[in-house]
Amino acid sequence: MGLYKYIAAFPNEGTREILIEADTPRDAADKLRARGGVPVRFCGEDGVDGNTGSMRRVGKVNTFEFTRQLAPLLDSSIPLERALAIIAEGATDPDQKNFVNSMRQGLHEGKKFSELVRSYGRLFPPYYANLIESGEETGCLPIVVNELQKFMAESKELKDFIVSSSIYPVVILSVTLIVTVLLFTVFVPRFTKIFIDMGRELTGAMSFLVTTSGILAWAWWLVPLLAVGGYYGLRELIGKEQMNYKLCSLLVNLPLAGRIAVDLEMCKYIRTMAILISNHVEIIRTVRICNKIIVNPVIAEKFSDIDRKLKGGEKLSAALRDNSYLPASLVPMLRVGEESGTVGEMLEKIAGNLENDTRIKIKRLLNLFEPAVIIFLAVIVLIVVVSIFTAMMEINSISHGGKI
Repeated sequence: MGLYKYIAAFPNEGTREILIEADTPRDAADKLRARGGVPVRFCGEDGVDGNTGSMRRVGKVNTFEFTRQLAPLLDSSIPLERALAIIAEGATDPDQKNFVNSMRQGLHEGKKFSELVRSYGRLFPPYYANLIESGEETGCLPIVVNELQKFMAESKELKDFIVSSSIYPVVILSVTLIVTVLLFTVFVPRFTKIFIDMGRELTGAMSFLVTTSGILAWAWWLVPLLAVGGYYGLRELIGKEQMNYKLCSLLVNLPLAGRIAVDLEMCKYIRTMAILISNHVEIIRTVRICNKIIVNPVIAEKFSDIDRKLKGGEKLSAALRDNSYLPASLVPMLRVGEESGTVGEMLEKIAGNLENDTRIKIKRLLNLFEPAVIIFLAVIVLIVVVSIFTAMMEINSISHGGKI
């Protein structure tokens, strides 16, 4: 279904803007007339401006801020529709206000909150709608939204940590690339011109530098073109899904970054499972929901048969025992949680420990990246300097030999 915006006239109410959820614009107009409204102007479909045809800036909608505001309102036993009205009233951004009002409009039309979340697709994280649905079914929606707010806050904190920790290495890498390009496109050609003007034959090292300089100066655009063309060509050849699978497999098998990529997926998986189990969602359904949030298909394969093992009578700890992607401490700690009836709390502690370990690994990787970039720049500069020095020594030896 889409969301359609109209300027409509209502008896005894005047003209106002209204959002209608429907399959087609015609269905939306019929629904509007059924409510007693007369369409004055069609303003567009959800995500598309009716006048310009341009995409609305849906990306400006802050789902974390929305969840952060919704959690305390529901905790205070305020009905969902009233809570959304309060959030819309306090919203200063037009996109955020329209987004919240559209959620209210959907509730008025009899839609479930989880259905409305799903209708926004990628605007919400993949686990969001499933957790909201579990809260609706168990009557624990305020608790679930509160847990979602904590989960999103921790995820945001981890992303901010990665971004802030990457600033310095990115600056170093950028400077390295700029210096390398300047060496090969400015410094080397000028020295080469002096060498040729003297009528001397280029040494092997200088010939290599001149060739490299020529490629960077005149054919630099071939590098991104070949990379992009090779990627899309290979994707057409083997298929999009297979290409994605191979890239994910390559990422997982990288020495340091691969383990970090796996741990980031496992943080989401374990944290989501902790929230669901703590809110008394049935274990098989919990596992199926958690499986959906794993983005990497290579990792997802390892979790595809867990529900089958659970149906066969195995405990969760036993079903996860042979999974190499999970942290080694999970199974014994989970077993203790099963024996003491504190599986949700135990999973939450495991997720917290894994997130802290992941931060440390990211920091170590970035700390290794910085000297690696500096060494790379030093090697490039050394090659250029040695090549030029060798050429100058050759000129000097020829000059002293009386051949100039």
